[in-house]
Amino acid sequence: MSATKRSLSIYLNSRWNGQRSAPGLFWWDLTVVGTLINGVLGLASLLLLAKGVDGFVWLAFHLMLIPYNLFLVLSVHRNTESNLIHRGGSIAWLACTLLV
Repeated sequence: MSATKRSLSIYLNSRWNGQRSAPGLFWWDLTVVGTLINGVLGLASLLLLAKGVDGFVWLAFHLMLIPYNLFLVLSVHRNTESNLIHRGGSIAWLACTLLV
């Protein structure tokens, strides 16, 4: 297994299994990093749309982060340290990312 695959596996497992603190998972991973990634890919998909790229391509590019967004929200909900603010905030964040 390559170092990159191992690092990705460690990253995903630590979030999914609750090894990351709930505040860190919510504020850093979901709110900051997730929002930045969604913003960059959303802007890229809008640029593809403006360039006249086929509709399926830009839409697929725009929607490819939904599995990652769901992973983050479910990780927050699975974390035993998360409270109502984290859980409600993650649902609100997911709704905003899906609407934008």
